[in-house]
Amino acid sequence: MATRQRTEAVGKPSPSIAGLAVTWRGKRFTLPSPQEFPLEALEAEEEGKHLTALKLILGADQYVTWRNLASTAADAEDFSAKVMTELGRGNP
Repeated sequence: MATRQRTEAVGKPSPSIAGLAVTWRGKRFTLPSPQEFPLEALEAEEEGKHLTALKLILGADQYVTWRNLASTAADAEDFSAKVMTELGRGNP
């Protein structure tokens, strides 16, 4: 999808090459742009290993920080929804 099409579809431009940042529960997490996601993360997601994919995208240090804040499946869903909103995917 072209940048113009994405903007029209979701009302915001695609994330920049530099990636993006998400603040969740008072902590800032930086993410690579979707084009820079590790292939291992995409494979893990396809296999239904969502937390493994998250760990690979966040990196070890940020994952530990996130894991200290998250203790339930609902926490993981909430964080994922926040990330998907920032990426311009899914329902806000």
